[in-house]
Parts: sequence; C-alpha cells; structure tokens
Amino acid sequence: MNSIITEQLVNKTTFLVGNKKNAGKTTFLNYALAQLRKIVQPAFFTIGIDGEATDLLFDAPKPKVYTEIGDYIVTSSLMINKSDALFEIIHVFPYKTVLGRLVLAKTLRSGNIELVGSEDNKQLGEIVAYLRNEENINTIIIDGAASRVTQVASIKNSYFYFIIKLDQKSINSDINKLRTIALISKFRSIDEIDAIENKVVFEIKGALTESKLSMIPDDCDVLLLNDFTKIFLDFTQVTELTRKLEISYKITYQLVSFVVILKDMMKEDFVKIVENHHIKETILYNPYEY
Repeated sequence: MNSIITEQLVNKTTFLVGNKKNAGKTTFLNYALAQLRKIVQPAFFTIGIDGEATDLLFDAPKPKVYTEIGDYIVTSSLMINKSDALFEIIHVFPYKTVLGRLVLAKTLRSGNIELVGSEDNKQLGEIVAYLRNEENINTIIIDGAASRVTQVASIKNSYFYFIIKLDQKSINSDINKLRTIALISKFRSIDEIDAIENKVVFEIKGALTESKLSMIPDDCDVLLLNDFTKIFLDFTQVTELTRKLEISYKITYQLVSFVVILKDMMKEDFVKIVENHHIKETILYNPYEY
C-alpha cells in the first residue's frame, strides 16, 4: 500500500513534525521520497540548520538525506559544494545563513545532501510561494523543527505528519501529546460553525496559554484562534475548555497521519493504549508497516 503515501503527498505542501529530537523525521522523509519519485519530481528542504553529521544535543549519528536525479532541494551553497551529488542551481534566494546563501537546486547525480533551511516562518512562506508560483513545483515536503508545530501555520492549506517516538520513561507525556494533537487538529474553522451570527465569539490573538484562560468571558460560545499551533495547553486543559465552549480557527490545517516509532514497547501494547484513549487517527508504524 505504498500508494497511500503518494496519495497523501502529491500536489501538497506537507510538514514532518516530531515530538522530540531524533524522533525519526529524516528517516520518514527518505522513505516518503522513495515512494514519491515513482510518479513526481518532489521538492524538499528543512527548517533551520540540519547539516550536522551528529545530533548536537545527543552526539548520535544522524540519518543522511539521499537525493536522486530529478529531485528539487533547497539548501545552502556550502552544502551543495560539500555533497557527493551533482546539482544544477535553479535559483539563489536572498537569504543568508551561517552555512551560506540558500539556493534551489535540481539533482543531476544522486548522492547524500545535508540540508540547511529558512531561519524563520516568513522566509519559509516565501520559499514555498516561489516553488509553487515560479517553478510550478507542487509536491513539497518540509522537514520541520523538533518539538514545534508552529511552522505549519506559515503555509495556508498545508498538511502535516506528526512523528512521535515513544519509550517507557516518557510514555505518559508522549501519549498526552498525541491525544492533544489528535483533539485540536479536528476543531473547525470559524466559517464552518452553524449560526455563528447568534453566538458570542471571543478572539485570542497569539498563543492560548494557561495564563490567558482567565481572559475568556463567561458568556463566550466560540473561542477564536488563528490556528491550532497557537494552543499551548495539555489534553486535560483543552478537554475542560471544550466542555464550556467551542474552539475554532481562522485557518485550518490537516493532520495526515501519526507516524509512531516504538523504542522499547511492543506494537500490541501500544495499540491497546490507543484503543483505550479512543485515538482513531491513521497511524503508520516504523518500519512503516501497512
């Protein structure tokens, strides 16, 4: 069923978001690219600097990104020169990083490439707009920053995979994160709410944090946020809030699937946990069994 991956990714801008460092985003990126290349020439890049050979926090070897002929990549000029692949420079972006200026390149000879990406969401949005509007590249995968989903909000009508690495020592917090993402990704946009003109709408600009809960009026029917990445509450807090009012967004984004990497847990045991918590979202398991 590898076609599932291609159906989910073709002609879309998709983020790979992880719950922690070394969650498996790059491994999944390589896997997804291998499926996509059968039908399209994808573009891919990262957020921030991903070019170190080992993880800076844990000093663990990082999986390399492999690029094949016909791929489009965004990375720095220094990484292009260091790669054992061969590229044609298509465009030079007006963004400098500590590892050189960002460029769009097309792969002419396959090899490994280290990725360096935009340093903020504004640059990210401009890069995606250039790929779509100037180069007519519509299948784009972005390797997102660890433990952050806020970059998803930089691109309208985007999709995301949430890649979560679970182990026994952090299982409770990991499951809580998974449940929270599943819950808040399903809230409707403000335009989809029935009879909205008869309801009291209160908008919170910026992040919804615990400290802002007291700002919400008692007669509020609908709490309006820009998007789901602005919710900085845990599952219990969000659930309690939804008992009082409806949470809606100005902009909605689609969760494609959870990708779960089980470190020291049997798949059968995790499936039972998912069932107990009534998590019904699609889950892909490492090594991406279908």
